[in-house]
Amino acid sequence: MPLHDTEAFVLRTFSLKEADKVCVFFTRKAGKIRGVAHGARKLRSRYGASLEPFTEVSLTYFEKENQELVALSQCEILRSQFQEGLSSERLGVLHYLAELVDSFQPEHEPNETVYRLIAATIGALPEARIETLPVLVRYFEIWTLKLAGFFPEWRTCGLCERELVAHLPVWLTNEGIPQCIDCSGRMGEELSPAVWRVMRDILTQAPSRFLSVPREARLLQQIGGVATRLIHRVLERELRSYEVLDRLRPVEIA
Repeated sequence: MPLHDTEAFVLRTFSLKEADKVCVFFTRKAGKIRGVAHGARKLRSRYGASLEPFTEVSLTYFEKENQELVALSQCEILRSQFQEGLSSERLGVLHYLAELVDSFQPEHEPNETVYRLIAATIGALPEARIETLPVLVRYFEIWTLKLAGFFPEWRTCGLCERELVAHLPVWLTNEGIPQCIDCSGRMGEELSPAVWRVMRDILTQAPSRFLSVPREARLLQQIGGVATRLIHRVLERELRSYEVLDRLRPVEIA
């Protein structure tokens, strides 16, 4: 029964029996795993606040052969979003982003890039005002789709493969594939050059840098619509936590 040590982000937990919890983690070394935290539901649990969503922990666990659930041995907080209080809006964002990771990442497949995306996005969260939270949400949605292989190549036309230039509009097919004006025949969803520039910034900037630049609400709204359609197309269902983001409707950001 080998012992493993790794950094990890908590994605979600749910009850098991009277005193235990099943926990879903995205670990740095082993990807997504599920484990049992014995006694985590007790009033004086040794786990404390370490199992809150997107808490980064130092995790030690035992893995038995032919068993899906690992057994947690130690779970110590490295970084928590809950130490200084958390607004309901930020909590809603954390639950939604955690569900995205849980839905798109396969079991037991480590992905250092995804781990660093989570760390960078969560690291930028304290910098975000309530009205700029949608900026981080859009950023994380697009990168989740891209790293999972479900985001189309946006630098070239999906038909003629010519480079798409930033000063011209682009048209999207129902599958989210971008096309130039000649290939699209102006059919599909039109993305203005301004939307295209924001999308380019998402794909080339760190989350803290992307957050630092004011973004127009209408542009974020259109990008959010594209991301939502692609997510639904891949998962064939609506995420349970998506409804909590209704309060995060973009507003004009000064």
